[in-house]
Amino acid sequence: MYIIGISAFYHDSSVCLFRDNQLIFACEEEKFTGIKHDSSFPDVALDYIYKKYKICDKNLQAVCYYEDPKLKYKRVVDNIRPQLFKNPFYSIKSFLKIKRNMKTLDKRLKELSPNVFYSTHHEAHQYYSYYTSPFEKATCLSIDGVGEIDTLSVGFGDYQGIEYGGMAKYPHSLGLFYSAMTSFLGFRPNEGEYKMMGLAPYGNSEIYIDKVRKLITYKNSKLECNMDVFCWNTSDKTMFNDNLSTLLGIDQRIPDDSLEPVHKDLAASVQKVYEEILFKILKTISIISESQNLCLSGGCAYNGTANGKIVNDSSFNHLWIPPAPSDAGSAIGAVIHYLVKEKKVRSKVTKNPFLGPMYFLDEIKEAIKKTKNYKFASDTSLRDYVAKKLKEGKVVGWFYGHIEFGSRALGNRSILADPTIEGMKDRINKVIKKREGFRPFAPMVTKDRQDEFFEMTDDIPYMNQVVKVKPEYRDILKAVTHVDGSARVQTVYKNTAIYDLLKAFEKVSGYPILLNTSFNVKDKTMVLTPKDAVDTFYDTDMDLLVIGNYIIYK
Repeated sequence: MYIIGISAFYHDSSVCLFRDNQLIFACEEEKFTGIKHDSSFPDVALDYIYKKYKICDKNLQAVCYYEDPKLKYKRVVDNIRPQLFKNPFYSIKSFLKIKRNMKTLDKRLKELSPNVFYSTHHEAHQYYSYYTSPFEKATCLSIDGVGEIDTLSVGFGDYQGIEYGGMAKYPHSLGLFYSAMTSFLGFRPNEGEYKMMGLAPYGNSEIYIDKVRKLITYKNSKLECNMDVFCWNTSDKTMFNDNLSTLLGIDQRIPDDSLEPVHKDLAASVQKVYEEILFKILKTISIISESQNLCLSGGCAYNGTANGKIVNDSSFNHLWIPPAPSDAGSAIGAVIHYLVKEKKVRSKVTKNPFLGPMYFLDEIKEAIKKTKNYKFASDTSLRDYVAKKLKEGKVVGWFYGHIEFGSRALGNRSILADPTIEGMKDRINKVIKKREGFRPFAPMVTKDRQDEFFEMTDDIPYMNQVVKVKPEYRDILKAVTHVDGSARVQTVYKNTAIYDLLKAFEKVSGYPILLNTSFNVKDKTMVLTPKDAVDTFYDTDMDLLVIGNYIIYK
């Protein structure tokens, strides 16, 4: 029997599929539609699984949704009630939108199955993070913009389920604070937060720290945002008002304007205040926690800079963050929540992130038939050739197997390069990724030698923590070492194709490390199909493309 999980209508819509209570598929709608952070009902992803797995009424047990629409409706009504007369246009628009979404959602879900289970937003986050973790017991922390009402929550998980508690309620939100400051700095909220995080190390956090501390506080276990300067609860057009510029003494940056020292300093201060609040929250929950294992989820769990400090700077000894901790992963969390409620699951769910579509030989041949290509007779000869070309300074598109679930390329839809080559970072940013030059790249490294190059405590398989590069290797690993000596590392395990490539590269270079970035260009989604890969290859300055056992070259 099948169970479908769905996340939709905010951002990062996704679908997952369980068969006989085991996770077998998960993919974001954006990877099918090409629309970044697609929030629409995931019709294309659903169509894919219905056809591929031959789902019908007789073999579909339930559909699970990642939120409780009634709670979300309550939040919207409670928010607009006190401002109905002074802000009627926004209030009426918000009310009509939530009513329309509720009606559409109810109709669409019941068309799929009469058995619909509604999780809650933060419980879905927590069930996904805990049930993919290696821990028997763990403290679960979920931080994001907003769920139905909660914006911050804690849970205590064991194999019986999760004991849940809310810690902060809308409009007070650490996630919305970070997104608002992302917007103030000229980046797109719900998308550009990692740009602000990447910009922060270039600035001096002390310049604006006192002013940024006036924007958000956490005292006596209470999170509070300065709603005199933020207006996400009164406008659907902007997240802040003119009071923010006045308080900071800085004009809002317009997108595509040059990045000045003032913007870098502000980004540094915002990141520092985010970390101050996070570690106060961690101190609070550690007092009531029986476990020193932490499972982190919610959109804020993508803040790798802060994540990389948790084990060293808090009382938690081990940290787990799943492959897709934001709303996309909550489709999985909703199904797990249902299964736990139905007492149908007591074991963990697969940690495998390669859960999306894969493409076979006929489709590959069709995509590459007009290209210059060469087929290798064996995987070993292919890897050895690619490793040699990487060492020569070539940039390689790598397309293999099932696409990754989540926003990180983990070795199946990647652009790869030698991290020791001078100027490689600038080349890939400028003529391949076509994006801002300050943006860092991540190193992938074999587990057996990761501690030799990076200051790590546990493995980091999903590229969600920033750690220090050991000082003696910072000048060597130039292309993956950020300006502050850090890197967003990915642990790579044996018995995978990308591990074998790393070992082949180690033979010719001495380093089992490659620069790894997602196979896409600026403002585009990760490539899904062989045709997408070929089109992107010819649209960039990449040197080689690997699909299956084929090398495509220019």
